[in-house]
Amino acid sequence: MIPDEMKEIFEEFAVEAREQLESLENDMLELEKDPENEELLNRAFRSMHTIKGGAGFLGLNPIVEVAHKAEDLLGLMRSGELKLTPEINDVIFRAIDFIKGAINRYEEGEDVEMPEDLINDLISAKEGKTVSKEDEKQKLDDLLDKHGLSHLKGKPIEEILEELILLPPDKRPEEVIKELDKLISVQPVSKEEAEKKDIEASQRMMEEVKVEEDKKPSVEEEKKEEERKIEKKEKEEKAEKVQEQQVEKVLRIDVKKIEDLMNLVGELVLDRNRLLRIASNLIQEHQSKYTDELEAVLSSIDRIVGDLQIAVMKTRMQPVKRLFQKFPRVVRDISKMLGKEVELVMEGEDTELDKSILEKLEEPLIHIIRNSIDHGIEPPEERVRLGKPRKGVIKLKAYYQGDRIFIVVEDDGRGIDIEKVKQKALERGIVSEDKLEKMSEKELLFLIFNPGFSTAEKVSEVSGRGVGMDVVANTVSSFRGTIDVESQRGKGTKITMSFPLTIGIIRSIMVKIKDRIFAIPIYSVLEILPGESTEITTVSGREVLIVRDMTIPLINLSELLGIGDSEIGYAIVAWVGNQRVAFTVEDLLGDEEIVVKPLGKLFGDIEGISGATITGDGKVVLILDLDGLLKREIRSINV
Repeated sequence: MIPDEMKEIFEEFAVEAREQLESLENDMLELEKDPENEELLNRAFRSMHTIKGGAGFLGLNPIVEVAHKAEDLLGLMRSGELKLTPEINDVIFRAIDFIKGAINRYEEGEDVEMPEDLINDLISAKEGKTVSKEDEKQKLDDLLDKHGLSHLKGKPIEEILEELILLPPDKRPEEVIKELDKLISVQPVSKEEAEKKDIEASQRMMEEVKVEEDKKPSVEEEKKEEERKIEKKEKEEKAEKVQEQQVEKVLRIDVKKIEDLMNLVGELVLDRNRLLRIASNLIQEHQSKYTDELEAVLSSIDRIVGDLQIAVMKTRMQPVKRLFQKFPRVVRDISKMLGKEVELVMEGEDTELDKSILEKLEEPLIHIIRNSIDHGIEPPEERVRLGKPRKGVIKLKAYYQGDRIFIVVEDDGRGIDIEKVKQKALERGIVSEDKLEKMSEKELLFLIFNPGFSTAEKVSEVSGRGVGMDVVANTVSSFRGTIDVESQRGKGTKITMSFPLTIGIIRSIMVKIKDRIFAIPIYSVLEILPGESTEITTVSGREVLIVRDMTIPLINLSELLGIGDSEIGYAIVAWVGNQRVAFTVEDLLGDEEIVVKPLGKLFGDIEGISGATITGDGKVVLILDLDGLLKREIRSINV
């Protein structure tokens, strides 16, 4: 446990260590492609050295020992005494994972035990020893015996994992789980391959000795080599100084302080709106030299508050690179586990997104990427038979479009089998056969976002448990985002999510329904049609709007909200989920920048209402959630 007097220092260490670990993880992934890259090796070594130093100051001995042994490995690779192999990289990644987990446990006030197995594996890797899969399997069998799980000996890994998951959390043997993780990462090394590698290594050594004897460096060459080493050292020292200077320019601020500042700006925006409304009425009634001056001051205040709002919003924005850089490791581990070859291509890493959204997107994106690798990307041999490159590609990209940020995950795999989707939907009772026949291909694709839906034939270690995609849809929806899915059989699948630039202050259309005022966020509105010029008809007993030969479902908001009949003054056509939907309102009152306030514990979550705001004239107005309203309408139809 961390002593109270050291907690503030530990918090600083935790923040810096996580940044160093993220950088180190990415450097190790790059080193797999370019094992002799000196710059990457130096950077990885410095990262591990920094973590070791910080942990040593705080007396976090388990982290110190693991970091020290990993640093030794990286040092040998940096000096050229050891070559990076997949086995060595696996054990370094295990060290990174241990340090991450240890920091989390220290934060939660728990003690961390010394990981003897990991330390021994790091020492073995340093000595050039490799562990065979057969040895690991024997160790697993011994552990299964030890924990009374002998009936699982010899069974596939996924079956053992399945049974362990069904056990209560406090009954799951952690030793067995750790050994399974190691077994997944260890590549089989046959005796013949080992002998072959030894012979090749001996031959290379003999050739190097012969070359050294044939060509000894001259005095001039030795001098040039010495100059090169000095120059290299100077460059490294210069790079370290630049890095230190850059760190000094960054000021770490508690997130709560930013939240408090954002709330204050929100209140300021509300009062500005009220002040502008009052001043507008005053200026209309009384014209004088003072009103002209008042109008000029108000215009300046309006501009300054707008600039302040943007500046505070930017303090909450972070580049998606912070999120994206977690996924090369995820793709590496999952593809290795499934025996597939997958390349992750990332674009738009400098695109910035609200911190609160960024923090919640990691789990949904992991679900999507897992599905892409497990269900989408074909095994290498199958891809070759289909005329595709052996290695599958997953693209992860982010970009701006208008006032929205888009995040896309796209793969070049087998695509989603629509017929299988239909079959599973019927089996699970998600839709009736009659309704299924009337659904478009886009609507069928969206069935994958239903809770418990999965097209997997069997549960695997990675996916197929019928959880995940509904979590993705719910997370996106909770941030007033939208999600879309496109798929082409044999070509691949593309999932697109979009989010507002900020979630605290939004521009909305103020509408009147039966003498009540509501706010509709403007980002989802496509067009507004006057009631007298709209063509409304009935299809299957439901009202629809005909717009340019398109049939759009029509929802009467006054009826749905239960506030009585209201005239159709306007039809607001919005993009909700994966379709166009029209909502009827009595009147439009213009647009306004509003601050979203939660309804609080007294009201809780109300489907179709995302919060409330205070308008410029001091009225409390409910903010409509069109996605939630559509769900309410669909449920009322199916009842």
